[in-house]
Amino acid sequence: MARIPYPDPKSLPDADREFLESLPQLNISRMLAGSPSMFKPLTCLFNAYLNDGVLDKELREIIILRVGNQRNSVYEVDNHRRAARIIGMSQDRIDALAPGNDLAVFTDEERLVIQFVDEVLQDGGASKSTFDAVSGFMNTAELLELTVIIGVYTMVSQICATFEIETETTPIADTGIEDIARAVSKL
Repeated sequence: MARIPYPDPKSLPDADREFLESLPQLNISRMLAGSPSMFKPLTCLFNAYLNDGVLDKELREIIILRVGNQRNSVYEVDNHRRAARIIGMSQDRIDALAPGNDLAVFTDEERLVIQFVDEVLQDGGASKSTFDAVSGFMNTAELLELTVIIGVYTMVSQICATFEIETETTPIADTGIEDIARAVSKL
């Protein structure tokens, strides 16, 4: 159970309540709805890379799962393992993203991205050699998106841990990503 109650949707301003209802019914969204100044802007940020981003969907999930695993975020790992399976990512690639597992199932470029993620999480930024290697196959927009996703999922993992947000008892049927796009497009 979360450390504080999820906001009662009836207590939310009408626009926030309607926005929450239009989103996938995720506990992170329910909790974020308790902060009207953060709720919609954060959801728009999530949408920016989930639906309008330039990174390949599978590479995006590799990044998210690596952050979630490195940050011990059960909530994020559970939800994004499901999302990764739905987009067609193999179970061995999903499982390999846990710390200490063999990364041989990934391409050289994917392993460099994973190293980039690990360095940002451990050191606060990627080393020059890793940055230069990744910038050899990613353009500026991709590099920025990669780094933003690392930051966002670090933040989301901290929110989930701090508020003890639990995984949904009934997971949503799809990735939920398209539902976020539809909700944000109405803002």
